[in-house]
Amino acid sequence: MRNFLQLFPELRTWTQTLDLEQAHRLCQSFEKIPFREWQALKIVSQKAFKKKSLPAKRWMQPACFTLEDRRVQSTLWQQAESRGIQHLRHGKVAALTVAGGLGTRLGFPGPKGLVLVTPLKRKTLFQVFAEKLRAIEKLYGVRMHWFIMTSSDTHEATWEAFQKNHWYDTQYLHLFQQGELPAFTMDGICLLTDEPRVNYYPDGHGGVFKALASTGCLDKMSEYGIETLSYFQVDNPLVYVCDCHFLGLHLDRVSDFSTKVVTKTSADEKVGVFVNTEDVLRLLEYSEMPEFLSVKKTKEGQLYFKFGNTAMHLIQRSFLEAMAEEKLPIHITCKTMQHWHPLRQSHCATSCQKLEYFIFDALPFAKNPLLLEVDRKEEFSPVKNTQGQDSLDTCMRDQISRWNRWFVNCGLNVDHGDKEINNAYYLEISPLFADDYISFKKMWNALVTKPGCFENLYLE
Repeated sequence: MRNFLQLFPELRTWTQTLDLEQAHRLCQSFEKIPFREWQALKIVSQKAFKKKSLPAKRWMQPACFTLEDRRVQSTLWQQAESRGIQHLRHGKVAALTVAGGLGTRLGFPGPKGLVLVTPLKRKTLFQVFAEKLRAIEKLYGVRMHWFIMTSSDTHEATWEAFQKNHWYDTQYLHLFQQGELPAFTMDGICLLTDEPRVNYYPDGHGGVFKALASTGCLDKMSEYGIETLSYFQVDNPLVYVCDCHFLGLHLDRVSDFSTKVVTKTSADEKVGVFVNTEDVLRLLEYSEMPEFLSVKKTKEGQLYFKFGNTAMHLIQRSFLEAMAEEKLPIHITCKTMQHWHPLRQSHCATSCQKLEYFIFDALPFAKNPLLLEVDRKEEFSPVKNTQGQDSLDTCMRDQISRWNRWFVNCGLNVDHGDKEINNAYYLEISPLFADDYISFKKMWNALVTKPGCFENLYLE
C-alpha cells in the first residue's frame, strides 16, 4: 500500500476505510506492473496535454511506389508478383490480425470481429478474413497460419465463435492476448473498480511486439518457418490478405516493415499520415498532425502529405523479435470512460487519459521501409463509426460497388437503379469465389452456366 499511496496520496483517507481483504485486492492489482513502470506512467500522464512545439526538423513527402508506377514499371510489378508467390508457396508467410477491440461504437457489445459486415449473407468480419485465407490456401497449395491478437475483453468470445462456427482450422489458428495499461483521470489518479482494483485496459496495437514474444507466438513462427507476417486490423473487410505483388516488392526492397497507403480524401480525414523527417520515415496520427502540415499543398493544389495509413503491413519476423526488446513511446488520448470514483463512492463517466502503444512507432527502427499506394475503392473501407464516414453503411456500399465494378469491367450491365442499400442488399461475392478483379474475371469466364439476374446474387 505504501507504493500505491506514494503515487496517489490523495487517496490515503479512502484507503483507511478498506478492510484487509479489500486492501490486499487493491495492492495485488496495483502490483500487476512494476513500481518503476508506474512511476514512468504517472510522469507521462502529468505531461500529457501540455502544449508542445513542433521540433525544428525538415518534413518531407516520403517516397512511395504509386499507382502510376505500376503502369510505368509493369515488368517490375509482374516480377514482384512472381517473387511473392514463391515466398508464399514455400510456407514463409502467415496472417497477423489485431482484434482486441469491442464493437461498442457500432452498437455491438461483443468483439468487433463478430460484427456482421457483408450485405447479403451477413458474415462477420472474422468469417470474411477466414474465407480470404482459405482461398489463398486453395490457390497456392499451402496451409496458412493465422495469428490473432485479442484482449481480455475479446479473447474468450472470439475463441468460442471460431470453435462454434468452424470458420478456420483451429490447428492453424493462434489466439494470443495483448498487454494492458492503466488509465488516469485528468487529475492523475488511476482508474479503479468498486472491488476495489486498478482498472486496466488493452495497450494498443503497438503492444503486438511484446505480446507475440511473451505468449510464445514468435517461437511458434520460427518453428513453422514463417518469415513474413501479413498484418491487418480487424475493421477492414476489403483487405487484400497476402497480396503477392506487395509481398514481392517488400522482399525485393529487403524491408523490415512495409505499408499500403491511400491518397487522403481531404486534409481532415482521420487517418495517420506518413512523413519523412531527417531521412527517417514516420507516421503521425491524425490527432497529432500539426494543422499547418495537414493542409500544406503542392504547386498543383494537391495535399503535400497525402499518403494515409491503411494499417495493412508486411513485417518480417526478425523485426518483430527485435522490437519486442524495444520500448515504444506511449500515446495518450482523452476519452470519456466509466470508472469507480473512490472519494465520491459512486460510478461516474468522466474525461480520462487512455494510454496506448502504436505499432507505427516502430518505423524509425525499420530498415528500408516501403510504402505502396493502393486503390482505396478496392482495398480500404474500415468500419469504425455508427454512422457517417467509415460506418457500417459506407462499408456495405463500398463492398457492393467493388463487386459491381468487377461485373462492369467484364462488360456486364448491373444497374440496379436507385435502390437504397438499407432495404435492398442485392449482391455478394465470397472471397472463396474471388477476392480481386483478375481472379473474378477468370472465375466468371469459367462458369458454364452464368446467373441471369444480379439482384440478391451470391457467388462462392
